Amino acid sequence: MNNIKIPDRCLQCGQVYKKQEADLLSEGDNVYIFHITCSACKTSTILNIAAGKDGVLSVATLTDASKNDLDKLRNNNTISANDVIEAYLSLKK
Repeated sequence: MNNIKIPDRCLQCGQVYKKQEADLLSEGDNVYIFHITCSACKTSTILNIAAGKDGVLSVATLTDASKNDLDKLRNNNTISANDVIEAYLSLKK
């Protein structure tokens, strides 16, 4: 990962990121996923980086999901059909 460089500026407002704003969410075989929140405009970005012998591919996606939101999604069980029915019946009341 030493040769991987994340953007140093916010894609939305151009503010320089602080080092602590980038959180490594996932790391695999030369594939890295970061979550970055700009301290100036509060825009969050999910950055996917894949490094291979032919170069580096990076994809940045603006998101409204916080790091905590992503942690909850990653650590929770999947939603079952019964969960959906229960939510529907609860909202219908």
